[in-house]
Amino acid sequence: MTEIRELGRVRLTARLRLKSGLHIGAGKDSVEIGGIDNPVIKHPFTGEPYIPGSSLKGKLRFLLEWAFGAIRSDGQAWGFNDEQSVDAADPVLRTFGNALKEWKGGPTRLLMRDAPLCAEDRERYLKAPDAFFEEKTEVLIDRICGKAHDKVGPRQTERVPAGVAFEFECVFRLYNTGDEGARDLACLNWLVQGLALLEEDALGGSGSRGYGRIAFEGLTLHVPERDPLALDNRFRGHRFDRTQAPAIVRREDIFLVAA
Repeated sequence: MTEIRELGRVRLTARLRLKSGLHIGAGKDSVEIGGIDNPVIKHPFTGEPYIPGSSLKGKLRFLLEWAFGAIRSDGQAWGFNDEQSVDAADPVLRTFGNALKEWKGGPTRLLMRDAPLCAEDRERYLKAPDAFFEEKTEVLIDRICGKAHDKVGPRQTERVPAGVAFEFECVFRLYNTGDEGARDLACLNWLVQGLALLEEDALGGSGSRGYGRIAFEGLTLHVPERDPLALDNRFRGHRFDRTQAPAIVRREDIFLVAA
């Protein structure tokens, strides 16, 4: 087995701006007359909305599994069990982790943080918390009459409205697996390209009905002892290539050992 050595870690930060209402559900244990059917997840102490890191990581993994053609016929996540072939170079398994017993590719590279409200919106929330939530009423349409079905009542879905911004942050660990970090650099670039795919898709529930459109503002790469590197003008507009990662983040941008 090739010795695995950590080369370092980099961070990606951005302002995640909602372009349409966002619903990431919190679940509900009780039913209240006239209450919200589907509330959004909130901080248990402050009541502020936030975006769980699991939601961000899960949607990015979903998008990149489809982009790489890494889709299991049983609908489980790629790397769910040992019934599939194991490749230590697999970018999905390297980046997002897996449950494979025979995995030899090293630790999960991506550490996704929860995304709290940005400072400006947190200040606005403290002044007017009710303004940070909207009730979206949806109905079932009777296909014959072409109007709201009279036997199925409207449902109320809570959303965080368009315009609200959250602080996005993730950490990417780079390892030397016998290639001076070349494969992990490629995985980092595919991950950044995944952020562009997420902008073209949706975050949270009901994306096919207009919910969850987002944009990353001020995407920045942070490398220890280097000036922050702006990626906003680099990470969009690349055709996805399963065999060749785009050169969004270059070797000279980070501190990998020279090949």
